[in-house]
Amino acid sequence: MISDRHFEIQMNLISQKCQSKKPIASCNSKKNDSKNSTLATMVDEYLEEYGNSYDWEDKWWGDKNLTWSEAIGRAWRSRFENGKMHGHQRRVAHKLEEGLEVSLSDNIQFNDFNSFESIYSWIKSVTDRVKGLGITTAYDVARRLGAWLGMQPKIVYLHAGAAEGAKKLVIKGETVFLNDFPQEIQKLGATHAENFLCIYKNRL
Repeated sequence: MISDRHFEIQMNLISQKCQSKKPIASCNSKKNDSKNSTLATMVDEYLEEYGNSYDWEDKWWGDKNLTWSEAIGRAWRSRFENGKMHGHQRRVAHKLEEGLEVSLSDNIQFNDFNSFESIYSWIKSVTDRVKGLGITTAYDVARRLGAWLGMQPKIVYLHAGAAEGAKKLVIKGETVFLNDFPQEIQKLGATHAENFLCIYKNRL
């Protein structure tokens, strides 16, 4: 059985996953050492700290006890099992119910999708119709529904901090093939690559 403290630590990692990495332990030496960090060491560091973060998150978003409509509701409301809202959606919390309503009114069924890209295309069309919502929320909601459907990104979606990180590697665009990134990042897979670029954007 998972302890409350263990669950709390994992949820904190998830809710803060797209912030620049904060110094831990000896922050001064960490800061100085980062100047000499190779991409490979940063990727290894990322995997050690965040490698299972999506496993925890997707158990919640992808709960198969939910109906499709319930999965849509959970994805849009953006709250974890402990009731806390995902950090990405805090500033647009007042718009999430509207996004949910538009999604449900579309009457799209789960068997209408054959890839993550098709999920994202639909949710992006929803956020385009709700003033105040953008591509970060579109990606997050689509990824949560992808967890329920068992469909994960095959390409890297660049927005907000992830786009900033990619620019440090002279890579631009809204979506980028994974093999356009250095091999060290390719081994992360598309989902973790997006997260890595966001967290490590100030160290690349």
